[in-house]
Amino acid sequence: MKRFYDQALIETYLKQTKYESAMSGLQKQLFVAQYEKGEFAATPLQKEHLFQIIVQGSLSIYFIRDDGSIYSLANCQRNDLLGEMEIFPHQTSNVYAEANDDLICLALSVEANKGILLENCRFLQLICESLTHKMEYVTTIDAAPTSLKQRVLTYMKYKCSRGELKGVQQAAFHLNCSTRQLQRILNQHEADGTVTKTGKGAYKLTASPFFSSEQ
Repeated sequence: MKRFYDQALIETYLKQTKYESAMSGLQKQLFVAQYEKGEFAATPLQKEHLFQIIVQGSLSIYFIRDDGSIYSLANCQRNDLLGEMEIFPHQTSNVYAEANDDLICLALSVEANKGILLENCRFLQLICESLTHKMEYVTTIDAAPTSLKQRVLTYMKYKCSRGELKGVQQAAFHLNCSTRQLQRILNQHEADGTVTKTGKGAYKLTASPFFSSEQ
């Protein structure tokens, strides 16, 4: 992510959104966040929590279950919001927001501005509207259909430290498959160079063609 703090640029972008009046008092706290295609705008592991308004481009928000299933939560475009839940206390979840193309957002630090945001009635109304739209979307979709072979890679990418699976039996339990099935798939991935065996029952990702690069 690249950041820009030029106030003239921020004002120009803010005028391109429908939130100019609601966010005008926070203009000095805003900055421009620029992401490349495939870059994550939000992950469970990020230390700085941001509230963001999409100005240009689009992103996908999805949830990774422990068994490697991917649930689409929202497809966001211009004027959509990201990071609404960061304003309220909640447990860390496995939600990722990934840029579908080059993405420009107006962003601000939630931690530094939480008090101001919670006292802004118009801002809270926008948050409620955004979360309502996302809930409507979630209730109409199912988990993205994925094969066990792909779920194994998803599990290793997002659920295993540094992409390394340790313990085939335990991983098979989380993936809802037999140890024999998982071992066969790991052997296939090893044969095509996607994973490397690092020890007994241990495999590490060496390539992940259907994933985007992390921040």
